Amino acid sequence: MTQARPVIDFDFSSTEYARHWPEIYAGLRATCPVGYSRAHGGFWVVSSYAAVREVARTPEVFSSDHDPTGERTGYRGVGIPASVGTRSLPQEADPPESAFYRRRMSRWFSPREVARWEPWLTELTEHLIDARIATGRLDIADDLGFPVPAALVVALLGLPVPRWRELVDPFHTLVTHPPGTPSHDRAQAGLADVLALLAETVARRRREPGTDLISGLVGDADGDRPLTDQEVVSIAQLVFFGGVDSTTALISSVVHWLDAHPTERDRLAADPRLLEPATEEFLRYFSPIHLNGRTVAADTVLDGCPLKAGDRLLISWAGANHDDTAIAEPDRVVLDRPDNRHVAFGAGVHHCLGAHFARTMFRVLLAAVLRRIPDFRVDAAGVRRYPSVGQVNGFRRLPVTFAPRPPRTPGRADLPLPPS
Repeated sequence: MTQARPVIDFDFSSTEYARHWPEIYAGLRATCPVGYSRAHGGFWVVSSYAAVREVARTPEVFSSDHDPTGERTGYRGVGIPASVGTRSLPQEADPPESAFYRRRMSRWFSPREVARWEPWLTELTEHLIDARIATGRLDIADDLGFPVPAALVVALLGLPVPRWRELVDPFHTLVTHPPGTPSHDRAQAGLADVLALLAETVARRRREPGTDLISGLVGDADGDRPLTDQEVVSIAQLVFFGGVDSTTALISSVVHWLDAHPTERDRLAADPRLLEPATEEFLRYFSPIHLNGRTVAADTVLDGCPLKAGDRLLISWAGANHDDTAIAEPDRVVLDRPDNRHVAFGAGVHHCLGAHFARTMFRVLLAAVLRRIPDFRVDAAGVRRYPSVGQVNGFRRLPVTFAPRPPRTPGRADLPLPPS
């Protein structure tokens, strides 16, 4: 006799979820740790820390593969609902294929490489604050949190940095506006233009290599097979999608929280040593990227629940990061929380390659805000959260006010040049 699926009322794209996700996950863990939602074509929801780590660390059973043409597995990648476009590499590949792509990318995302970019990230952040500091008003999301990672992605790929907003806007809009809206439709058209530019850049770098990531990907394979143009464009597309809005969401969420907790803001500003553990705690608590999808590759049992090959499954990193069986007082921010084993960057073979960049960018941004405009206050009337979480948990607008100050470098209009 077939066991009935434990059906739950769960839709991560709903306004209810955006407002009450910690309570929703707490309820699921207590009553239905592996439940089935009929939203978005149907999927299982996994939100306990132990089960999330099991899924993430068992790619042979829970596949990330995306086969949009149905030529191999027919699996639908890590997006729910599934993307109809090309594969996102290496995110939508399983071992050993995913390891091959990550190996080709790894040196560009190493701690040593991130350290090389940190002075530029610091200068860029100071430049953006200078542009607004005399006005006494700055939007943490749009004037600071979005431009810094956006300009980094463009520079890292070797694209023209002055065009950063034009190039990144389609990716930003696609993850912050729901499908079917006019903005989302316009972004799809803009995305096609950026992908065409990426294809042209790949072809040019094969003839005229530089020092950027695309040049590295088309260059010497170190014994591996060369990457095709389509593979390089797919990797560059993932760098765009993964590199921008998560950091924007985190810095906005943290500034909003610090405004409401002035004692903790003063404590953090007074002791820079707290920045490192606080970064990990903010990543855990806010979980900028809430979820990813998987396809069940073989019949299995997860936390006592039978799953069938071909089933779709949603991993909730946010749910795992608030599981009180793994984390003491998970719904409280503890700036110096010890042994913080969060999964904000995922786990297993797909642990985020950009984690070092994300941590460094966030620390640079937050340190600059606390140093340059320590008296900031959030202008509540102008705050705009994303109407739903979907892929990113954060703010579309987060204006702050402060006492006007003179800029550090008056009159400078050009962006600082990235490292060569």
